[in-house]
Amino acid sequence: MAPAARLLALGAVAVLVIAAARGADALRSLGAGAAAIAQGDVAVDLNATNFDAFLAASREPFAVVEFFAHWCPACRKYKPHYEKVAKLFNGLDAAHPGRVLMTRLDCARKVNIDLCSRFSVDHYPYLLWAPPTKFVNAKWNRKQEKSEIKMIHDGRTAERLLKWINKQTERQVSKLFTLTRSSVDISFTLDDKKNENEIMLLKMPRILNRLFEKLTMWRNSAI
Repeated sequence: MAPAARLLALGAVAVLVIAAARGADALRSLGAGAAAIAQGDVAVDLNATNFDAFLAASREPFAVVEFFAHWCPACRKYKPHYEKVAKLFNGLDAAHPGRVLMTRLDCARKVNIDLCSRFSVDHYPYLLWAPPTKFVNAKWNRKQEKSEIKMIHDGRTAERLLKWINKQTERQVSKLFTLTRSSVDISFTLDDKKNENEIMLLKMPRILNRLFEKLTMWRNSAI
């Protein structure tokens, strides 16, 4: 890619990162998760009637879907951990709104049985990660290769789930900016507070430095 085109692409990524924070607000117009929000939960409750439409409309770059059963003891035990991470990204007090859409779906409800089968759900809780639109009308199983839908194997505590999310976001950013993962600093923590970082770019000082270096080099080469 030519230097000018690459810089334009990087600029476009920056704009998308800033704009993403408004994505969840638009999604709420679909009415999903209203009951859960009223109860103080922030992970969005989906069902077979709104699953595809909700995720198709999402502007967040990534989504987590927790497939669970309301009768499952392990799911009840896990819920506070999932909610702890969800509160970083969802809700009015989210520290990092618009970065990761945290959702859940109850496979024990009859209306959701076929949907859970689409994603080969065979235990609870069952967590999948992907860009939101990759879930739309999708069928998935763990044997699929090169799929952007990934199973979260190591997310049984809030700390481990957030660590897994950090690894994924760091990997994606390093690909976009052609950087080593060691130079990427965008990690979220469970202690992050609202307005602590208004945009993700403020958590990427090394990336901004590299971008400035590339801009300087391109400008000098054009002289």
